[in-house]
Amino acid sequence: MRSLLHADVAYLDNLENGTVSFANETCGIFDYYLELLHQYYIPVMIFVGLVGNFLSSVVFLTTYLKMRSSSYYLAALAIADFVFLVVLTIVNCSFNEIFEIFNKEGWCQFLVYISSVASILSVWLIVAFTVERFIAVQYPLRRPSICTVSRSKTTVCVLSVMAIISQCYVFWTAGVEKDESNADVCSLIREQLSVIKVINTIDCITTLIIPFVLIVVMNIMIARNLFRFSRKMRSNTIEESGTSEKSIDSKDSSRVSKIS
Repeated sequence: MRSLLHADVAYLDNLENGTVSFANETCGIFDYYLELLHQYYIPVMIFVGLVGNFLSSVVFLTTYLKMRSSSYYLAALAIADFVFLVVLTIVNCSFNEIFEIFNKEGWCQFLVYISSVASILSVWLIVAFTVERFIAVQYPLRRPSICTVSRSKTTVCVLSVMAIISQCYVFWTAGVEKDESNADVCSLIREQLSVIKVINTIDCITTLIIPFVLIVVMNIMIARNLFRFSRKMRSNTIEESGTSEKSIDSKDSSRVSKIS
């Protein structure tokens, strides 16, 4: 955000001097609308997300839906997204210079850590929810014994603990650094770049590639099973209608023979 503000100041200075080219004017307009987007659109989306996720978690945990095992995955997902949006709100306020917390030592590591935990937990909760849907479609008779409320609670707790432990590296890889203008900025520590590259590779595999493959494969199998079930139901309906027509024809023929 500071770079955008600097771009606007430079643009106004050039405008006063009468030396603004068409390209600079276009960039100035683009920066202006980008700043408006950052100041108004993003906060509105964050507010809508906070309200939506809060209401979702309340509905899943306090209504009759709490009797369903899948509701606990969705409630935990809503809570994880809510926490992430709270951190994003704090970061956005720091960038807009409303209050400065994100770029302070200690707060920087803590907020990055919380957002990382919420992000990875959100991804694997979606995977867990997809697994439950897959079991319900693939093994409908075994679903009541496998997909229980207690098991879903245990799964959510295990995923939460794993997310909390797996993101502890943030406290050693993130910190407050000086930027070009000698201002304090929360960023990655330069001395840890070699370690960060390895961690980013592992993080990409565990939070993007593996969940993506699992979700796609299970959704394809769910769609295939639903298609097979639909086709089977359609064929059974056709057979039943044909059988009923034959029985009606036989009854009519028997009545005609009796009359004759």
